[in-house]
Amino acid sequence: MAYLEHRQTSLNKAGNYAKDKGFCLDEVINRIAHWLPTQGPLKDFIHHNTLHAVQHYPFHEGIAVAAKIFGARSYLALEDYQELYRQGRIGNNALDWAIAKFGSDQNPAQLRLDLFEADDRCHYPPLSLANHGLRSSWLTQLEIDLNAMVHPILFRLLANFLDQGISRWSLPKDGESFWNCVARLTQNSLVPLYPFNEPAARQLLNNTPDQVILSCLDKIVGQERYYEQYLLEILLAHPGWSGMVRMIELNPESLLTKRDISLQQLLAVELVCELACLNQKKARHWQNLSSVLSLDKIPLLADIVADPDVPVRLKIWHEAMEWALHAELLKALQTKPEASVTQEKTQPAVQALFCIDDRECSLRRYLEEISPAVETFGAAGFFGIDFLYQGIDDAYPVAQCPVAITPKHLIKESSLHQQPKNKSKSAPMPDLHFTPHSLLRGWLYTQTLGLGYAVRMAWSVFNPGSRLPNIRSLSELDSHSHLHLLRESDQTDEQGHLLGFTFSEMADRVGGLLRNIGLTQHYSPLVMVVAHGSSSVNNPHFAAYDCGACAGKPGAPNARAFAWMANHPSVRSILSERGLSIPDSTRFIAAMHNTSRDEITYFDLPDKGKPSVPGLHAFQQIMSKALQRNARERCRWFELGPKTPDNQIAHEHVIARASSIFEPRPELNHSNNLYCIVGRRSLTRDLFLDRRAFLHSYDPDTDAQGDVLVKIMSAIIPVCGGINLEYLFSRIDNSVYGAGTKLPHNVIGLLGVANGVEGDLRTGLPSQMIEVHEPARLLIVVEQSCEVIDQTLANLGELKEWLDNEWVRLVACHPVNRTLFRYSAEGWEAIDLESQKDVPEAVHSEPIIAGKTATIPVHRLIRRHA
Repeated sequence: MAYLEHRQTSLNKAGNYAKDKGFCLDEVINRIAHWLPTQGPLKDFIHHNTLHAVQHYPFHEGIAVAAKIFGARSYLALEDYQELYRQGRIGNNALDWAIAKFGSDQNPAQLRLDLFEADDRCHYPPLSLANHGLRSSWLTQLEIDLNAMVHPILFRLLANFLDQGISRWSLPKDGESFWNCVARLTQNSLVPLYPFNEPAARQLLNNTPDQVILSCLDKIVGQERYYEQYLLEILLAHPGWSGMVRMIELNPESLLTKRDISLQQLLAVELVCELACLNQKKARHWQNLSSVLSLDKIPLLADIVADPDVPVRLKIWHEAMEWALHAELLKALQTKPEASVTQEKTQPAVQALFCIDDRECSLRRYLEEISPAVETFGAAGFFGIDFLYQGIDDAYPVAQCPVAITPKHLIKESSLHQQPKNKSKSAPMPDLHFTPHSLLRGWLYTQTLGLGYAVRMAWSVFNPGSRLPNIRSLSELDSHSHLHLLRESDQTDEQGHLLGFTFSEMADRVGGLLRNIGLTQHYSPLVMVVAHGSSSVNNPHFAAYDCGACAGKPGAPNARAFAWMANHPSVRSILSERGLSIPDSTRFIAAMHNTSRDEITYFDLPDKGKPSVPGLHAFQQIMSKALQRNARERCRWFELGPKTPDNQIAHEHVIARASSIFEPRPELNHSNNLYCIVGRRSLTRDLFLDRRAFLHSYDPDTDAQGDVLVKIMSAIIPVCGGINLEYLFSRIDNSVYGAGTKLPHNVIGLLGVANGVEGDLRTGLPSQMIEVHEPARLLIVVEQSCEVIDQTLANLGELKEWLDNEWVRLVACHPVNRTLFRYSAEGWEAIDLESQKDVPEAVHSEPIIAGKTATIPVHRLIRRHA
């Protein structure tokens, strides 16, 4: 019912204006902006649902609507699904299940035959607004390519106006808007600014943007009822720049050097440019679209959102593929390990807190395989501590928490050693940065120092070393520095941020996380808090490789803050009063796992001469072995990776990849992410999950009302679900929903990447990040009863839409008997896995991965020894 009401609202908004109000430009811009990408500048790359604009639809209807808007594919090709069937990845059980669930009223036998018919066109993109709408008629029927004439000019203006540091000279004056900047350039430039020097365009620049838009639409389109769709099609012709402008308009703080720009200004400039090009192309002898075209045959926005056309065969194949993959995990979870295999609960020697990131899944498994005395936990990688962080050399603070949280605290880093005020004149060559102010000096630097750097770069390409360039990146953090965590007064800075935390606030955060993951007793002498980040060379999408829960930043500051707070006697005293007692003998140590190089950095260790932390040295040895094994498991995906069982060689290879300037795949990041499991570690400790699972610790026995689960679900749905869906859609259609190949990408203004120097900003993920990904929706499995989960869902607010409309899947695993129930908007349905194949077994991980170069089904590990 809620979906029907929402769809009716969409229909009313999609181009049907209230007669008494007429055309309201501000309302129209707000409506069409809903269809634009929400990807911010590169420094703030955050994974999200690519198709957020249709999230209020059920999944299959939503992607069908999106296909007709953006001109994208919605599924894999039919032959790809059929090939998965021939390979055994989609079994007959999964196919029968999908036909029964989604075959509607069709004859099952005939439908099954239809699924195997050859059809190399059914997955083609449908007619769409982006490619076949009103504006495309200029090219298809009037032979005027407005995109080719307008976009190169517009993109140059946008790139220079919004530039964040690549250009030495700034295009706008202080506080100048984009509209006023273009007007100034047109009216004051000694060289005519084509095509704005056209008389009609030049005159329009004297008016306000809203006046110009209405005037141009009247001349170009004609009929008012088509105005909204034409404006939308303009923005969809360059969704990257359109979305970037909208993000900056809504959040000016996303730019370090702020700019005054809006969609209204962008539309005004582009319409003036279109009008000028049409006047010059046709010598002013042209008519508007309404006068010369039959617009009845052109797809209209209102019709598209009213009638989603879902291809039944592709829908069934996709559902069958997802069920086959999901059932592998569910069968393994439902099968309890034998009593002889299950180990008795003993006091662990080391407990390690990791981010829920799927790349940590295998590292946790190897730690526990090497030493059964290690117990691991998973939590969102900001570890419950939200703040703005400013490092020693940082020019500005960055948020270290999920984007849904607005931090109120600022934490600054300082060095433990006195730093020189000025750099020495004899500094090494890599630290030199020349900023020529003239053409002559720039030419001289290029012909002298530039040649030397070119030779060195060529050497790095063909002979990459294991060291990163001599620069400090966002993924690196000095292990010998100090974080100012304790607030000394309630005075705020100029932006209203509190400088540090009180002990009570620290106890809130430390206690909150420990209770969320179920670590409230049986503490080991050593508790590791392991954040993660990634380092690579020549990688504009570096933020996509770091911690999503830290807003695309490394989680090291959060790990250090958590460890410091958890170790402080005043915080422990407050926690004890609240019923959470941490033994005096327990010590928290922070570390960061570099996921591309499989290296680890330890922070805030005791100074020389002071007593060492008990158990730390032994853990470091275990971690070193685990990192080498982890590197070998990753290498099976790399075409040039070593195929030998030597873990040391594999480790050297991943380090070299991360240090190579020509390597487009330093790591495969979240490729093949598929599961998110919320529960006790005993549920997954004996499973091989092929690095495909986000693992969040949770104790169902301590959460009878589902209050803790609300907090966990509120984080994992947008974070893990956003990662999953961005990978899914970037894999389904990398040319529309993704960024294409990295190879021709150029960084534009430190904002985004484009093909060449004059293309649209590319949104989504490049092909090198998704080429091996199996595009299936995330399965969230929660170890809790259906009744408690229902209480949780009632308090999720808008996030429940993800589950009701099945953009992610939800399964309840009963904490006592492990019976499974699948969630839908209609309620819970018992899952029958009797016909599912038995879960394969192995002694440990390494035999499972040997010789494998594709995804591996879930295995049960029957013995856990090094």
